[in-house]
Amino acid sequence: MVVALVLRVVHAALTELQRLDSRVRRELEQMPEGMGYAVETGYRAPTLYVRWSGGQLQRCAAAPPAPCCALRLKNLPLAFLFCTGQMGVAQAYARHAFTISGDVADVMKLARLINLVEAYLFPPLITRRIMTDIPPLQVNPLRVYGGIAFGFLCNRYRLSR
Repeated sequence: MVVALVLRVVHAALTELQRLDSRVRRELEQMPEGMGYAVETGYRAPTLYVRWSGGQLQRCAAAPPAPCCALRLKNLPLAFLFCTGQMGVAQAYARHAFTISGDVADVMKLARLINLVEAYLFPPLITRRIMTDIPPLQVNPLRVYGGIAFGFLCNRYRLSR
């Protein structure tokens, strides 16, 4: 349940940061129309499927059709460590905790976006421990949290068809 909740919050944070952070906006706007991304956490485990369409990052119920790239965490215990801030992207890479499919440059774009989300959502104590290079924040994290909470209340992050 924790991993599923964190993946929902990651999508919500990316949606909010698209409005608030110029780096996230720039990364997302460089995606080709219809590009899909997947974060998978193991067999029959929570997943996050998103597609860039119409200037928005839409959450999908199933893996988007090609072109799609995926970051697959090898199992649920590793996904739990990753999602709870006990292991960052760099540590997961060093531990061979995930595999990727698709264009490496596109997957690295996803990794950069996840790093930015981690910088905003995790407290500085955790961020310093899991990230080697902490990006400067362009807005107050409380503003991001508030936007996420309001978005969930308004059902802004629902699944797209």
